[in-house]
Amino acid sequence: MRQLRIITLKFMNKLSLLIIVFFSYLSIVFSQNTNQDSLSLKDSDLVLVDGVFAIIGDNVIFHSDINDLMMQYQSQGFDSPNLKNQVVEELFFQKILLHFAAIDSLEIDANEIESTIEQRISFFEQQLGSKEKVEDYFKKSVIELVNELKPIVENQLLVQKMQFSIVKDTDVSPSELNEFYSDLTPDSIPIIETQFQVAQILKEPEPSIIAIEETLSKLEELRNRILKGSDFSTMAILYSEDPGSSRNGGAYYNVKKGFFVKEFEAVAFSLQPDEISEIFETEFGYHIVQLIDRRGNEIDVRHILMTPKISNQDMLDAKSFLQSLKNDIIDSTMDFSSAAKEFSSDKDTKFNGGLLINPNTNNSFFSITELESLDLSLLNEIELLSVGLITDPMYIKLPSGKEAYRILKLVSKKNEHIANLIDDYPYLKNYFSNIKQERILNEWYKDKVKDIYISSSEILNYEFYSNLINNE
Repeated sequence: MRQLRIITLKFMNKLSLLIIVFFSYLSIVFSQNTNQDSLSLKDSDLVLVDGVFAIIGDNVIFHSDINDLMMQYQSQGFDSPNLKNQVVEELFFQKILLHFAAIDSLEIDANEIESTIEQRISFFEQQLGSKEKVEDYFKKSVIELVNELKPIVENQLLVQKMQFSIVKDTDVSPSELNEFYSDLTPDSIPIIETQFQVAQILKEPEPSIIAIEETLSKLEELRNRILKGSDFSTMAILYSEDPGSSRNGGAYYNVKKGFFVKEFEAVAFSLQPDEISEIFETEFGYHIVQLIDRRGNEIDVRHILMTPKISNQDMLDAKSFLQSLKNDIIDSTMDFSSAAKEFSSDKDTKFNGGLLINPNTNNSFFSITELESLDLSLLNEIELLSVGLITDPMYIKLPSGKEAYRILKLVSKKNEHIANLIDDYPYLKNYFSNIKQERILNEWYKDKVKDIYISSSEILNYEFYSNLINNE
């Protein structure tokens, strides 16, 4: 009897899909040199003229959209005889969501668009090695990339927001879940992968006094140059270490209270237009800020961030500190949870015993498959570790780009098993909630397809569309 294997928490599946879709949008906008032998479509799928495949309301699907998205899926190893059908269906439903998002007057905040673009540009910088290599790869400047990505990212976020508005009130009652589980055939009950519960103590190296003084001196020099007439935006482009704003002259626009960390916000909201702050410190480093404009509780600001440089000796000191701390825990001088609270640099975990939290479900368990994609080095360290034991200090590069060391403890381990309502109630509830949301979306599509203009001679040949208009 073969069980259906479902990956618990599914975070990396969603992440992989987002990356693939993002690459596909890039390929639509930016012409790239691609290995045609490995990525080429079957001859029967190629379209010589970039014509219109379908018009859905005010939105258009081009043949090139379909081909580009297929190529991106194939480049990631996703291929099947039905790939084209699946791609057409995906694009079709995206356009429907965009159409009704406009009718419902849904909007995306400009800061969210800017932040999303910056995250994705940073992703490419990490993958390709530098900003210059990103520009060389796309044959465009970063500014050009950002400008061309804005409408694409806005549409992606609108699709997500519209989809969420449709399913946001979905709930699964205990009786519904019990009925759902009892209706599952033995072969369809999910298998829960082996899961790990891991705690960490993270130690970011502390810069030396000399490094701090050098940073403050450089920032004070920049501040004086600006006060004497140098352009703040130019100085930010040249010297700021904030990847989220430096390319934009250090500027953030339409920022409401609560967007920045409290130390930054307190200074920014205390300034008068064009006033430049004194140097101040946040968890990210040292800043100077200029207020551009203020509209009640909304401001436009620009800033310059500089961080003290970390030396090799600073890194070795952090590693040595963790090794000593591990020894104290083993000797029962201090327990792991107390040590995390007192010494960990990770504010997200230090107050819960150092437990790493799965971002998709907000619990503290991770499957093997997730860790293979999320943090392979972590998996390699804890997979053969006995419950309760602690690793030696491990090097880690944080999402912010900072370098640090950490020690890991395997808190508990759940072996692979068939899902049941006693041990896996939260997982099964989430599993059925996803199915229920899919059903709600399908019903919404069936209802709304009658209220939208669709023009396409080819789409009639696709089974999903026939099922949709026939309410099947």
